[in-house]
Amino acid sequence: KLKWALYGFLILMAAVSWTYTIYGFAYYLARGMTEDQILAGQLAQNNGVNHNTVLAASARPLTINQVEVIRSANNKYDLYAQIKNDNSRWWAEFNYYFSSAGGRTEPASGYILPLENKYLLALAKDFTSEPAGARLIMENINWRRVSAKQIPDWQDYYKKHLDIETADIKFTPAGAGELAGKLNLNQLSFNAINRTAFNYWQAGFTILLASGGGIADVNHYVLNNFMSGQKELVEQSWPGELGPIDKVEIIPEINIMKDDIYIPYEG
Repeated sequence: KLKWALYGFLILMAAVSWTYTIYGFAYYLARGMTEDQILAGQLAQNNGVNHNTVLAASARPLTINQVEVIRSANNKYDLYAQIKNDNSRWWAEFNYYFSSAGGRTEPASGYILPLENKYLLALAKDFTSEPAGARLIMENINWRRVSAKQIPDWQDYYKKHLDIETADIKFTPAGAGELAGKLNLNQLSFNAINRTAFNYWQAGFTILLASGGGIADVNHYVLNNFMSGQKELVEQSWPGELGPIDKVEIIPEINIMKDDIYIPYEG
């Protein structure tokens, strides 16, 4: 009886298996071959991730303007160049220096945020000869993508973290004002107002002095421990004959993508 029961079980299993096999083969003949042909045609038309697709998803190179040179006091030179980042979701860190036949500046580190225009400066530098034809050399450019999950709206994030106002700007050229006839110093004062909700260890300010439609002088100032809601009077003086200045532009600079720039709240 056990032997016949085992025979019956094996026959049943064989019947089920053959039924499934025959059904699968029949289905493939009826529909599967046609579906395979359609899928093969679609794969042939799909180019996959080609070179142009990779380039479209990658960061576009920075735009670098011509280097400008300004002769400052004591036969030193100020060099600057404007760079632009056209990428809306990429920012970069890099090293840079200025080079000419008369020498080169010391390497410095810099950064540029998405959709940002900024100036790279080298102030009061010595050269063996006038650095005509100076070039900006950028090295070790490290691109970083802004996470859409962490920062879905970059423009809103940028505005909230860099809402720093400069007000009450007053510039007095050398030989004028209270120091006329005493010291050959240019004087600049302004109020820096931190309207963000963040406290910063340092806030940089790039200063551009324009005359006759061009930049007559550049400078830089760093404000330490710049707290949320703080209004700080900045006063700066430096030598040099600049003549009349038509416009003063002050650009706040903080790398808001770095975590170590923020002073943590207490309590």
